[in-house]
Amino acid sequence: MSTVIRFLKNKLVLFTILLLITLFLSKWLTGAYFPSTTNENLWFYSGIFMVLVSSFFIEEYYTSPRNILANLLPLVVILVSVRQIFISNDHDWLWWVGFSYILIILLCAFLSIVLNDEDQSSSNIKNIISEICKNLATTFGKGRLVFSAMFLYFLLTFYSINNIRVLTLMLFWWFVIVVEPQKLINRLSIKKRIKDNSIGRIISVQSKKVFLVRLFQDSLKSKTFDLVRFKYAAQDDEVTVCYGFILETFLLDDQKWVKVLLTKKELNIELKRIVKRNIVYKIDVEESVQGIIDRFVGVVVEGSDIGKICFECYNSSKIQEGDLLEIELEDVKVYYQIIQGITQEENVERRNETGFIRGEAIQLGAWNHENCSFEKYGWVPDINSIVLLAETDNIEHPEIEYPEYILGTIPNTSLPVVINLDDAISHHFGILGVTGSGKSFITFEILKELQNNHKIICVDFTGDYLGKLNDLKLNPVPIMDDPKGLIIIEEMIAKKQAAVNAKTKDPETILNFKKDIQKKLNDYVLKFIEGDDKIGLFELPDLSNTSFVLEFTQFFLENVFNIAKNGIDEKICIVLEEAHTVVPETTFLGDLGDYGSNKAIVNKIGQIALQGRKYGVGLLVIAQRTANVSKTVLTQCNTILCFQAFDETSFSFIGNYLGKDMVTTLPNLMKYHAIVTGKGVKSNVPMIVDLTRKTEA
Repeated sequence: MSTVIRFLKNKLVLFTILLLITLFLSKWLTGAYFPSTTNENLWFYSGIFMVLVSSFFIEEYYTSPRNILANLLPLVVILVSVRQIFISNDHDWLWWVGFSYILIILLCAFLSIVLNDEDQSSSNIKNIISEICKNLATTFGKGRLVFSAMFLYFLLTFYSINNIRVLTLMLFWWFVIVVEPQKLINRLSIKKRIKDNSIGRIISVQSKKVFLVRLFQDSLKSKTFDLVRFKYAAQDDEVTVCYGFILETFLLDDQKWVKVLLTKKELNIELKRIVKRNIVYKIDVEESVQGIIDRFVGVVVEGSDIGKICFECYNSSKIQEGDLLEIELEDVKVYYQIIQGITQEENVERRNETGFIRGEAIQLGAWNHENCSFEKYGWVPDINSIVLLAETDNIEHPEIEYPEYILGTIPNTSLPVVINLDDAISHHFGILGVTGSGKSFITFEILKELQNNHKIICVDFTGDYLGKLNDLKLNPVPIMDDPKGLIIIEEMIAKKQAAVNAKTKDPETILNFKKDIQKKLNDYVLKFIEGDDKIGLFELPDLSNTSFVLEFTQFFLENVFNIAKNGIDEKICIVLEEAHTVVPETTFLGDLGDYGSNKAIVNKIGQIALQGRKYGVGLLVIAQRTANVSKTVLTQCNTILCFQAFDETSFSFIGNYLGKDMVTTLPNLMKYHAIVTGKGVKSNVPMIVDLTRKTEA
């Protein structure tokens, strides 16, 4: 029975059978298989025969305005040629009704085609009228309808309704029009199809993992993410049973098609015997495939390279910038971090277009459990490789002990981002970002940790640090704790500057001033370094934004550097808060008095930064905009933590650290999200880190 049904599902076979039945009925009624072309036999040529042709070949799936023109233009010619028959039977009025009906339908079909404008929206008045005309034409102009009218008129005009042969012919017409043999055969095959759940046939292979499938007519309800199974073998490969899911559905040539994404293969001998080759079957449960669907994001597309993948996103509601993605390459899980999402359009067929989201993600690498870091993977994934949302809950990491420090986590994962504070500070650490992005918060967190083995000197001209550090119970102490001593040093610097301005011919006089200043400052610095306090404040709030503050700072930092050079037990971390007030870029020195001398002072501070790390003096530089801060100092920062930024100067400078792809994410970073990279970071690639857990602590 199933063999017969499969045979009858071929539309050419079914058409041939129905045509043979028609010829048999013609022989029974007229005495000839192909009746003569006289008027009484027009029911055959202009009626039942055209009903069959229209049903099977012209309007197989749906009626279009062009189908209407193809059907009805010949009918106009036929009506004109047979008008005399209507007149002789006193049916001229009926002829005019039919002829007018056909002309109106033809006009609607013609207007539908002419007025349709693909360059305008569907709300355009021309397209609205075109759609109305199309609906009228396709509803009332179906070939089966108009040719059936011709069939019934000529049959009943020349033959008696009481003739059993005529009744048989009318029953056959009713069967073709109402029952629709093609749909009847499909319904008869449903029972078989329920058992095996076959939904379509593989027509082509777009890649190793994507198959193009044409759905069977009774499986049109198949939808995205339905689980499927099929048997397939590439050239010279063994036949395997494959599992996957429907990636997307679309219409092509008036039929419904789907793309199937392959996720798993197996050599199941029993299933290989049951499953037919190139037939796709819907299944209810397959845990491994369902696990992929739950985390599925998209597939790799063209434009990917080793360091960055591009992917077509099929589930954008699950992801956002900074999220971690996972691709399995040769049994290695390689992780990527989302940096960009772009909307695009693609051509599907002719001028039809569909929109999709193209994502970009940079490679972080494979996770190294022992080192608690990512390691670069050296190759690019194949086209259509499956991109999943990373699952990190089961990934364990070792206990982190100082000097290593968990800065934060990869967004929406449990994977820690670890930095080595000794390396970060000794090679200078820059924290950059706009106001309110989280710089101060993470700075204070880092200072808590640095107390373990650092003397911390905060150069703060804002006057904010004392209160904030006391609130955190970090117990800072002023280094310049004697107001009188501060005044004395200020007078010394003023006298030195007066001697310089007077262009004294005795260099030793200026040198003696410097020695006296250094000696006085040395007492304050040594007192702090040799004491038990861990955090000291160097504050000159009343002297900010003057040339004096730069020179004072130069002497102070030189003192710290010289003491460290002579050897001390602990490392020193100098914190430059609002770094543009301490080490401004030379282009911003014009407002501070003598440009030449101030530039020399800033360069001197830069040289101290350059050489200080040799003797255990590291910088923690905090700034809002890189444009205002000395590049001599910033370029010595070998670890960078960058929060949200908007200015082009920052993009240009930070791009040297992060790369052109990652730097584009800076304006879109969420609050308490930042990008970290450099010497102190355990992973050797820039990455977006989420610091929000710190605010909860």
